[in-house]
Amino acid sequence: MKKTLWIPAVAAALIFSGCSQQTKEDVKKAAESVSQDASKAAEVTKQKASEAMETAKKQAAEALESAKAKSAEMEEAAKAKVAEAAAVVEKKAAEVKKDLKADTATTPEEPDEEATIRKPAGTSKPAAQTVAPSKNGAALYAKCAGCHGADGKTKALGKSPEIAGQDAAQLRKFLEGYKAGTRNAYGMGGVMAGQAKGLNDSEIAALADYISKL
Repeated sequence: MKKTLWIPAVAAALIFSGCSQQTKEDVKKAAESVSQDASKAAEVTKQKASEAMETAKKQAAEALESAKAKSAEMEEAAKAKVAEAAAVVEKKAAEVKKDLKADTATTPEEPDEEATIRKPAGTSKPAAQTVAPSKNGAALYAKCAGCHGADGKTKALGKSPEIAGQDAAQLRKFLEGYKAGTRNAYGMGGVMAGQAKGLNDSEIAALADYISKL
């Protein structure tokens, strides 16, 4: 009876021992599997982090390049605006300068009149002046010599013809026109008005007579 009971007990012990060993193996395998999974997860996480870092670097580099390009475009646009404004200012200045020249030097009213009117050679002296000269013509001509030359053969400012030898009556007419501001031959009306405005009729007659005899 006792022997019979002992055999099943030994069998149960062996079975329990086998089961315990199997459980340990299973636990070990499960632990290894978890460790492997964790390692794989760590690698995946590390890879994802590396990729994210590279993507961030790439995006940052692209943003920097875009900002540089925008800055260059803005700089070029600013330069173009400055150049455009400078061109407008220069154009306006040229227009103003042109207007000023137009105001002070208009188209000659009688461009060839003074050049062509001369006393005909061999003709008689001009008719007597209605107003007698009050001063010496040479003295009056002194302030004219600066532009017309001492002999009256210099083209004033390179524009007017020689005045030496022109008809006295015609010269009086010219001087009276300059004095009145109604004459502006060769665009020199303003200059001549300043020279003639201080002359009276007698002085104009004396000056015209002197020039006609140069």
